[in-house]
Amino acid sequence: MADPQHISRSSEGIEGIDFNKLRVTFTQHWGWVILILLLTNLGAYLVVRYTKDLYQSESEIKLDIKQDATELGFREFLPERQQVNVIAGEIETIQSKLFLSKVIDSLNLHVSYFSIGKFLNTELYTSSPFKVNYVIENSAFYNQPIAIEPLPNNQYELRFNGPAKEVTGTFGEPLKLEGLTLTIHKQPGNSFFAENTYSFVINSKDALLNYISNNLLVEPIKFEANTIRVSFKDSNPGKARDLVNGIDSLYLGFSHEQKNLANKQKIDWLSNELRNIEKQMEEYETYFENFTLVNKTSNLDNDLKRTIEQINKIDSQRFEVSKRLIELNQIMDKLNSTELFITVTQRPLFPEYLNNNLEKLQELYLEMDNMKLSYNENTFAFKQKQNEIETLRGKTYEQLTELKSSWLKRQQELNQAKARLENEFASMPDKNTQFTKKQRFYKLYEEFYLTLIQSKSEFEIAQAGSTPDFKILSTANFPDKPISPNKPMIFGIGVVAGLVLSIFFIGILYLANNKINSLYEVEKLAVPLLGAIPSLRNITENGLYVLDQPKSMVSEAMRTLRTNLDFFNINSTKKIIAISSTVSGEGKSFVALNLGGVMVLSKKKVLLVDLDMRKPKSIPYFNSGNSGKGVSTVLIRKNTWEECIVNSSLEGFDFLPSGPHPPNPSELLLNGEFSELLNDLKKHYDYIILDTPPVGIVTDGIMAMKHADISLYIFRANYSKRSFIDTLNRIIRINKFDNITTILNALPSTSETAYGYGYYEDKKKSLIGSIINRSA
Repeated sequence: MADPQHISRSSEGIEGIDFNKLRVTFTQHWGWVILILLLTNLGAYLVVRYTKDLYQSESEIKLDIKQDATELGFREFLPERQQVNVIAGEIETIQSKLFLSKVIDSLNLHVSYFSIGKFLNTELYTSSPFKVNYVIENSAFYNQPIAIEPLPNNQYELRFNGPAKEVTGTFGEPLKLEGLTLTIHKQPGNSFFAENTYSFVINSKDALLNYISNNLLVEPIKFEANTIRVSFKDSNPGKARDLVNGIDSLYLGFSHEQKNLANKQKIDWLSNELRNIEKQMEEYETYFENFTLVNKTSNLDNDLKRTIEQINKIDSQRFEVSKRLIELNQIMDKLNSTELFITVTQRPLFPEYLNNNLEKLQELYLEMDNMKLSYNENTFAFKQKQNEIETLRGKTYEQLTELKSSWLKRQQELNQAKARLENEFASMPDKNTQFTKKQRFYKLYEEFYLTLIQSKSEFEIAQAGSTPDFKILSTANFPDKPISPNKPMIFGIGVVAGLVLSIFFIGILYLANNKINSLYEVEKLAVPLLGAIPSLRNITENGLYVLDQPKSMVSEAMRTLRTNLDFFNINSTKKIIAISSTVSGEGKSFVALNLGGVMVLSKKKVLLVDLDMRKPKSIPYFNSGNSGKGVSTVLIRKNTWEECIVNSSLEGFDFLPSGPHPPNPSELLLNGEFSELLNDLKKHYDYIILDTPPVGIVTDGIMAMKHADISLYIFRANYSKRSFIDTLNRIIRINKFDNITTILNALPSTSETAYGYGYYEDKKKSLIGSIINRSA
């Protein structure tokens, strides 16, 4: 029979996955699996139910990237990385805070309006029944939800931080708070609904930047085509679309502005330089004008020449005047003498009237000389002549004096004119140098001015003809379906999570289950398996299942056990069958009763002996109440076994109760009385079935098994622990048993035992009953 070493080796083998055990574990806890699936799917439903729908609007933009290589037709030589860098730069530009700040200002997102729900708040965006204008000085009001409730008489009530702080205002009139002035207007076309609660939030710039940055996505579509996608996610589809459109439109102007920024800066610089040059040129022109006005000329070379000529002319005049003065002084010196004579060369120097007087005076002098020859100086005629000469001489002298004064004045004027001309002549080279220098600078400024004017015109033409660097291939769409939550995916996750958790749950139960669940575990023992008894589907009143349910699977299993016992060759003589187990509750008494019953039905005389004197049994079939006698009283020779026999209604099936609880049941079994009893019983019965106490608790069963011809060791499926197998191995090894076989009791009706299911009288229990039974 069993080889202890072989048994040991079998028990130490590496076990794989026991699918029977796994199936049993599942069938025992499938209710929990269903519950896990329900919970995970319920969680998925709650996520879908209480998660805001998220919409995404997107547009496509084609960047017109111009590179020198591409313009020259050498696009293939342009490094791809350079194109990527350009696209990445444009993407960073769109995502920059500077650009997004312009978007915020253009779209007026500073105030958000909400309809407050029980679990979710819905942003109203453009459908708000009111509009808020504000002037904020206290930053504490930023990002704070402010509830608003309309009141009668065009009034409203604001609640800050809950109902603790309430303020009443009037629509259309400013409401001044500490650091905040609000003017709330009703929006025409949108009305307050009494069942709704409204609120608004004054967003700070940082909050809006974070909001846009977190929901904005700019990504390249195709690097070869230089196309990018601008998308924005928001719970309001209209807001998402407006934001994408706003970003595209602003990017159009922003890019154009950035592109023309260089030209604009150049034009501004040129304009500033032109203004400075114009100012310089105006100063030069003023200088030239003043120079011309002051110097009466604009050509100093001619002036220098003319000045020299004028100086020469004045010198000539001065010489003439000096000459005349000399001649005049000579005439005046000779005027008092009788030698007055005017030469031919002197006559042109004096006026005609003076020449006449001098000639007449000269004639008078001649006449007086002639009269001196004829007249005495005291004569009247002589004196008259002298008087006449003195009168004319005096008159002539006066005329000469006047003429001399006039010529002296003229000489002085000429000297002054010469001195002035000489001064002018001396200063003319320096003026000419300055004038020429300023003319040279003026010409340089003039040429520079014309060059700058030409450059400015070119930049202005370039600016006027510049075009945006990108094209909008597709404008922002209005999303009609939310992208989130992804209901199929969430429900799928719920199902998958349920399955995973269920598998994990079953796996843990599988690993934590240390009980015998299937025939496979018992068959791994070297001890032969006599058979398996299915679990009961119906409970009989007296416990004799083979009689009450003769066509049940349990009854058939009992008959199988009876048949299998023949292979142990026990029918040749009177045989004793001991039925034991490791602990109580594994079905020893049930198997013993029904095995005895099925043997009786085969025309055998069977005695069922209750050897559990520590815990006497009350078998309803035998109506075996505590009669005060049984095995214990027989072994002490108080009664004979015939006096203790309890007959049943089934002919040939008797029962010997254990009797009262003795103080020393093990010792009673050790003495020879027990052997004598068994020998005596063999004479009267075909089979003696010993229902022993569990061998894992007391040694009484071991002693009974030593007197048996064959021992049936009972394991109860899903009840007996795997360690009981070790207990059996240890019992076999210690007591050298070689007549032990095993029975797996109460095996669930699976494919292992349900062959021919439907042929038997067992009725399938309802689903609820099955669950209650498993739960129990």
